[in-house]
This record gives sequence, structure tokens and C-alpha cells, in this order.
Amino acid sequence: MHALDIMLLRDFRRLWSQSLAIALVLACGVMILLTAFGMHRALDDTLTAFYERNEMADIWANVDRAPSHVVNQIAALDGVTQARGRIEKYLILDIPGRIKSASGLALSLPVDGDLPDLNVPIVRSGRLPAPRASDEVMVNEPFAIANGFEVGDTFSALLSGQKRELTITGTALSPEFVYAIGPGNLMPDDAGFGVLWLPEIAMAAAFDMTGAVNSIAVSLTRDTQPEAVVADIDDLLDPYGGSGAFLRKDQMSHAFVSTEIEQLKNMAIILPPIFFGISAFLVNMVIGRIIALERTEIGLMKALGYADLHIAAHFVLLAGLTALIGIALGWLTGGLAARGMAGLYAQYFKFPYLIFNVSYDAYAISGFLALLTAAIGALRSALGAARLPPAVAMSPPAPPRYKKGLLDRMLSSLRLSQPTMMIWRSLLRWPVRTFMSAVGLSMAVAVLIAAGFFISAMDKIVDVAFSQSNRQDAMLVFTAPRPLSALEDVRRLPGVIAVEGEYQAAVTLHNGHLNKQLAIITRGEGATLARAVDDQGRTVEPQGEGIIITNRVAEVLDLARGDMVDVEFMTGRKETFRLPVSGVVTQYFGLGAYMARDAMAHLTRDGIEISLANISLDSAASDAFNQTIKETPAIASAVRLGDMLSGFEDTLDQNVNTTNTLFIVIAMLITVGLTYNSARILLSERARELASLRILGFSNSEVSYVLVGETMLIAVLAQPLGWIFGALISSAMASSFTSDLYSIPLVLTAASFAKASLVVLGTSLLAVLFVRRRIDRFDLVSVMKTRE
Repeated sequence: MHALDIMLLRDFRRLWSQSLAIALVLACGVMILLTAFGMHRALDDTLTAFYERNEMADIWANVDRAPSHVVNQIAALDGVTQARGRIEKYLILDIPGRIKSASGLALSLPVDGDLPDLNVPIVRSGRLPAPRASDEVMVNEPFAIANGFEVGDTFSALLSGQKRELTITGTALSPEFVYAIGPGNLMPDDAGFGVLWLPEIAMAAAFDMTGAVNSIAVSLTRDTQPEAVVADIDDLLDPYGGSGAFLRKDQMSHAFVSTEIEQLKNMAIILPPIFFGISAFLVNMVIGRIIALERTEIGLMKALGYADLHIAAHFVLLAGLTALIGIALGWLTGGLAARGMAGLYAQYFKFPYLIFNVSYDAYAISGFLALLTAAIGALRSALGAARLPPAVAMSPPAPPRYKKGLLDRMLSSLRLSQPTMMIWRSLLRWPVRTFMSAVGLSMAVAVLIAAGFFISAMDKIVDVAFSQSNRQDAMLVFTAPRPLSALEDVRRLPGVIAVEGEYQAAVTLHNGHLNKQLAIITRGEGATLARAVDDQGRTVEPQGEGIIITNRVAEVLDLARGDMVDVEFMTGRKETFRLPVSGVVTQYFGLGAYMARDAMAHLTRDGIEISLANISLDSAASDAFNQTIKETPAIASAVRLGDMLSGFEDTLDQNVNTTNTLFIVIAMLITVGLTYNSARILLSERARELASLRILGFSNSEVSYVLVGETMLIAVLAQPLGWIFGALISSAMASSFTSDLYSIPLVLTAASFAKASLVVLGTSLLAVLFVRRRIDRFDLVSVMKTRE
């Protein structure tokens, strides 16, 4: 075996604990990169395959009532491959054993009794309903599982005011409802909202839709410009009350899933560089120290004829061995984590299967980056060692030149103890090393602050959404807009204490070439159950004919207060008005805009209407209220804010606990890796000094104080840097997680900063105390015989 190879293995065996600490930090970067890309690839491949195999549509269009032959006209448009019309209606459901009402979206199946050509559901159990049956239904699988349904079970539904008992013939999963959200809800409620497939004949008879459709799905050729087809579809459906066709990117289920998948990729971009950077710094520290200790050996090897390249390669290979351990650990944990997390996402998003195939390029890229990180960390020190002339290398390094400066005089004036003076002088003599060590530890603080930021942001969202903006107990969503007088009917429902009406008008806002589809919300003046609030928690009410938009809409359309915006109504007379932007408010869920109720009625000339009612309930009468809702045909859905909040918090608890645990482990690994290596290097460098103190009569605790004190002082100095980096990372995460569906506020609290600092300081103390035990085993004679 080559002499350098023997030396390489000897050094690696001697430094195994330090190498392992570095490898663990490096493994974190590899693991997160592999996990994020693995999950992203698995979910993206699964979604793509599900869409392709089950003919997911490219365009959807809703209409009040259109004759069936319009579907053929749409199918004949340039670029359209298929068009399918259907009947869809929201229903109130009465589920056995469930006190509260549930809601469902009923979709018609083709008359021939076969599956539809577009948005094809996968039958998971049982069969399709018989084509001419009026009491059979197929339901989506999550709804069946959540309510304990099996094939043959029954529940009731209100079809045009008539309560009908339906028998479940089968369960299915549809590409259209990977993420199924009921009307008025913010997130899925599998027990309270289901997708139902009924025979077209039964639905047409129940809703007087024979020979007509109210929903059309369209697929396009690959090279077709979808915007042009949308415009043509809108023209064809305009006479029949079309409310505006929309693309797949705006379809609710796809929008949520695609946003989540995109955020996984963002995580892979933001976090791994932190770990790779820290690993490079650790490698540089360790390799630099090895070179300092092995100057004589380096000089001998150069004197014996070893080339500079061989010397440099030796130390780079030593770093490479450490990297290989980190890569192996990262690949193992990353592969397992990616598969496990992708499986959880697949269940959450209701995929029928999971295509998990982390390609070799993901492993290759993560491994290459880890090796590159180690090489970069070792290269500077390795090149410096290679350039040492043999005579210089074989001589002890010149001792640092100490002289008394201003800082020394300031320290002396403080009358500090001798060990404390040693600590401060060491830090001040090597400012670059001190700063870099503090920067490394600050990243551990930053990671924990980022985790704390997410918790604080969620608390802020919950407070604004459920305490300040939406303070009602329930929302009753009507099947169609109702006159304002309908509030009196709602007021007479059992247990209703207060009621307020709300109207949502589908519009498209235009600002030059920029446009966005959303709903303008109008409420009565002085509404208290549901209201718009600014970032200071103050109620904001639209005045005159101005329109108030949310901050996300303002960003997308490049609008500010005082600007003019074109408002195109997608229903009714479909007129366009140019209105002033009278304000911008913060909103964390969805896109939105607000107008005064009278101003909306003036523009539409349809009088004041409401599409839902916000109500406050007497909990003592909840059972009577729920029973009445189950028998009220004008209501499409009854949303309980308490249930929505509970579901939201349960989901957060699961996700946040998992994320927090991961971040804490990662931060502790960073801290242990940095503190342990720093303390080991410090102990090696100052062994003679510490042994001299023992000989001079200093106690073991006083000598240990020098080692522990210097390490912990660096940890303390790292805290302000960690706070700054943590704020920057949190800001980057908040920006990357913002979408049209929701946004995350940047909320940084003193408590999250304090917790992050306490975890890092505590972990640092444990790591340095572990190294401190070596002082107890000092062989003073052997230590004093060393050159350094």
C-alpha cells in the first residue's frame, strides 16, 4: 500500500469522531435535498400519471342551463379533442349516526351507464349505479372511509327539496378531486363533504335538466393556446348564463396540489445550501488543524520527492472520506424519508397509487454537491500545505506575535481573572476564526428561528382568520343567490341568535395586460360576524363605489390605493366597470375584493342579493338547528367554523410537530458538529498552555473553564448573527410559500428567538463538556514534550 494511503487511513481513524460530526451535518444537507426532490418527483409523477391515465380536463365551464347540443359546438372548436357536458349540483346530505348535516357535490354519469370520457373516476370498490336507477349512488372513497360506509349502505340527500334515500353501489377516486373542498370550506373535510356520482337520467329528472347541462369539461391538443379556446367557449355559453371558463391551473383541487408540490422544490433550494456551507467550514477547520500538526511529516514527504499534487490530493481525499460517510447516511435517510413523506402526501391528497422513483440524477446531484462541499472546504488548506518548502514545513511554525493593543488595555482595566483574559485574548488574536465559528453556530440558531417563525405565522393566520375576520359560528351557503329578505327565514331557524348576509360576485379584474379571476364580497354596513380587517386588526369597510382588494391581488395586478381597475362581471349582464381601488387589506386565504352592498346593487341593477348567511348560534339548540338544515332544500352547505378551525389545527399539529422535530434535530446536529470540532481543535492547540496552568497550580475546574468558556463565548457571540440569518431565512420561506391560495405572514417573536438560542446554547454546553473530559486524563509530561 502507498505510504500516503497508509497515512490517510491513519488520520481518518484518529479523527473518526470529528469526521462523524462533520458527516452528520453533511448528511442533513444530502437528506433534505434528496427528500425534497424525491417527494417532489414522486408527487409530480403520480399527479401527471393520474391525470393522463384518467383524462383530466384542461378547461372547465359552468353555466346556468345550456342545451346539450352546445357541447358538440364546443367539441368542434379548433384545438379541442373532447368536450363532455354533465349536470352538477350541491346537495345537503343526512348521514346515519351524524348529528350535523353534510354536503355533497352530485355529478351525473353518462346515460349509457359507462364511465365519463373526461375526468374518469377510478372505481375502487363495487360498481357504477345502474343507468336508470333513481336511488343508487357511487361516492368518493375518502368520504366513504371517513363515515364508515361500505357498499350497500344508505344515506339520504335532498334533491330539489325531496329527501331521497340513496344506496351506495361503489366507491371511486377522481383526478378532479385529489384535494376535495366543500363550498365555504378552507380545507378538506372527508366526513362532511363527499363527491357523488348519480345516473344522468335520475339527476335530470330531479333538477329539471332533461336535455341540458350546467357543467362542461374540455380537453385540448398539446399545442393549443388555451386562452383562445376559453374565449370561444365563453362566447358560446354567454347566452345561457355562462360564468366564465377557467383553466386547469385555476381548478381548486389542482391549484392546491400543484402549489404544495412547488413548495417542496422551494424547500430543496433554500435549506441544503446552509448545511453544505457549514460542512465546508468544518472541513476547512479540521484539515487546517491536521496540517498544522503534521508539518514535519509534510516536510519529510516533500523532501523524499512527493509532488505538491500528491500532498494536496492526500488532504482532499481525507475530506472526501468524510463526505462519503455523509453521503451514505444522507442517501439512506433521505431515500427512506422521501418514500415515507411521499406516502403521507399521497394519502392526504387521495391519490389511488404512488409512483415513487427517485431517479439516479437526484442521488448523483446530492452526492456531487456533498463531495464538492468537502473538496472546497479542504482545498485552501491542502494547497497551502502543498506549497510549503520542505525546510519550512519541517520547522515549527513561527509563534504568533503578540503585542499589547487598545483591546488588551481595555481588558486589563476590567481586572479580569487570568483564565478569562486567556479566553478573550484567544478570540481577539484570531478574529477570522472566531467570526467563522460564530457564523457556523448562528446557522443552527437560524434553522430553529425558521421553525419558530412557521408556528408563529400559523398562530397569526388562525387569529386573523377565525378570531378577527370570521367570528360567526356557521355559514349557510345557498344553492343560488337569494333576495335580502331570505335572512328573515334564516333568522327563524332554531338556535339562530344573529344573522348577516353576504354576496359573492364572480368577476375578472383587469389592469392592462394583467388579469385575475376572483370573487367580490359585499356585506351589510357595520357587519360584525364576518368582516375585512387590516394588518393592525382594524375593521375596513368599503365606501362609495370604490373597491378594496387584498394585498396578494394588489401584487399580482400591480395595483395600489388610488389606482383604477376594470371589473368584468362574469354573471348577470356581464358588464365591465372601471372602479377606483379605495384600499388594500391583508388576507391570508385566497384572493378577494370587497365592495359596499349598495354600490354592488347599483352596478348590477339586480337589487341586493345574498349568496350565503353568516350566523351566530345558541349551542343549546344545535341539534334542532342541524336537523332543520338537513331538510332545507335552498341550502347547499352548512359550514361550522368550529369544525373548520379544529380540522385546521389538527392538520397543523401533525405537520408542525413533524417539522419542528426535524428542525430541532438538524439544529442540534449542526451545533454538535461545530462545537465538538471547535472544542477538539482548541484543546489540541492549547494543550501545552492548559497543562502549564495545571503545573502552575491552577485547579482542574479553572483549566476547564478556559476551554468551556472560550467555546461558550463563541456560542453567545453567534446568537445575534443567528437572529439576523433566521429572519432572512424566514423571510425567504414566507415569500416562497406564498401563492394565490394562501400566504404566510412573516411573524418573528422574541419567544422564538429565545427558544432557538436556549437550544443552541444548551447543546453547545453539552458538546463542550463531553470534550472537557479529556482534560481530566491529561498526561502533563507527555503534553509538555510536544512542540505546540
